[in-house]
Amino acid sequence: LIKTVPEVASVFGKTGKAETATDSAPLEMMETTIQLKPEDQWRPGMTIDKIIEELDRTVRLPGLANLWVPPIRNRIDMLSTGIKSPIGIKVSGTVLSDIDVTAQSIEAVAKTVPGVVSALAERLEGGRYIDVDINREKASRYGMTVGDVQLFVSSAIGGAMVGETVEGVARYPINIRYPQDYRNSPQALREMPILTPMKQQITLGDVADIKVVSGPT
Repeated sequence: LIKTVPEVASVFGKTGKAETATDSAPLEMMETTIQLKPEDQWRPGMTIDKIIEELDRTVRLPGLANLWVPPIRNRIDMLSTGIKSPIGIKVSGTVLSDIDVTAQSIEAVAKTVPGVVSALAERLEGGRYIDVDINREKASRYGMTVGDVQLFVSSAIGGAMVGETVEGVARYPINIRYPQDYRNSPQALREMPILTPMKQQITLGDVADIKVVSGPT
């Protein structure tokens, strides 16, 4: 998407954070370093502000917010203020929906302030989650506890470490989990096979109710 903007020369991306306590980036943060072409190769009338506006229109991904800041400056801002931008407004409250509405109202006003290049309120609501509600009574009929079912769900969906592989001087964990076809929808999760302590084969839907719920992002 970024490379479709004619003024962009190259793009390099990084997901996650470095394995060090000094890295202030959260795990879900994606950093993209953009190198622009020399200004004499830009389209007539193009400026940095116009390029950022075009990038904002082009790079629109659900659940993600764009922030156009030099990498080192971004780190300094995050370490000193806890906010991923040079200037930030923190909204506090007890009701997420009220915080969301207030933050979006502030965003709309901030965009009208002269000199502001971009303003964006982080959305607190709109996340979608799979809720696995384990039925204790049904699980006990098959000789299983709530903990047994939770361990199965955690391993089958999230993965479980079963060993390590050594390549040269580096060690890498070996994780296994069910194939994508078994966990790519609520219905697939309901039909996920479980082997009980009594050697019976049942499905996750036999011992749990599975539904999609809304929650914080």
